[in-house]
Amino acid sequence: MKLRLFQQEQLKVRKILSLVVVTALSITTISCSENKDVLITQIDISPPSSGTAQTSAAGNLYVQAKNQHFQGDLQGAIATYSQVIDSDPNYAEAYKSRGLAYFDAGDKQRAIADYSQAINLAPDDAEAYNSRANALASQDNHQQAIADYNEAIRLAPRYAEAYNNRGNARLAQGDNNGALDDFNQAISLDSRYVIAYNNRGNARAAQGDREGAIADYNQAINLNSSFGPAYNNRGNARAAQGDREGALEDLQRAATIFQEQNSNDLYQQVMRNIRELGR
Repeated sequence: MKLRLFQQEQLKVRKILSLVVVTALSITTISCSENKDVLITQIDISPPSSGTAQTSAAGNLYVQAKNQHFQGDLQGAIATYSQVIDSDPNYAEAYKSRGLAYFDAGDKQRAIADYSQAINLAPDDAEAYNSRANALASQDNHQQAIADYNEAIRLAPRYAEAYNNRGNARLAQGDNNGALDDFNQAISLDSRYVIAYNNRGNARAAQGDREGAIADYNQAINLNSSFGPAYNNRGNARAAQGDREGALEDLQRAATIFQEQNSNDLYQQVMRNIRELGR
């Protein structure tokens, strides 16, 4: 029996931010490839805040593009970000934001090119390094991704998201101890970091520490009772302990959450786990 952890590679957990930067994981959207395990990497998408520059033609276009992106109009956002860049070729934020739109549209190479240009224009931007690293990791270029996460952390030592994401890249390379160190650091910087608890649980599960993994999944669920991956992963850990009833309960809860969130790929994967458990 081989139940699958949600722990590696193409899952995007979007932390939607309000104008006052309030985390809203309860309305998280998730997507993944059916053919890979998934690593939970955090990618922030935010509407333009009241402080977003609007004092120029390029600034006004940038606000328009941000709104298009936030509303899910990726091609419209890319076109408008391109107008911003045509108007002001040194607008680093526009390159970074267009890179994220390209990433969301599945064009990782253009995303990397835009993040690189943003870094050329603003070499102290830790977020740009983190974003480029996410795109590199999505292409299995974990070594270069780690180099970028390192730079993000050097520039912003309290950047919890970069530690979490570097932990994912290390876990993908089989460096479980390094991954655990990174997830521990992310949690020490943000004690309510749901994704980091889930990912640390995966790292512990990879080391055979099922009790530690379940404790982390419990904490992720306590912080966000609608976080489907933690239910799936806790179900897998319980199955490995021989707790079939507890495992089925968790997997069925994960399936319900993904179905309610219209995350069909993840719903189908959990249903495969349930069928596997029933054999």
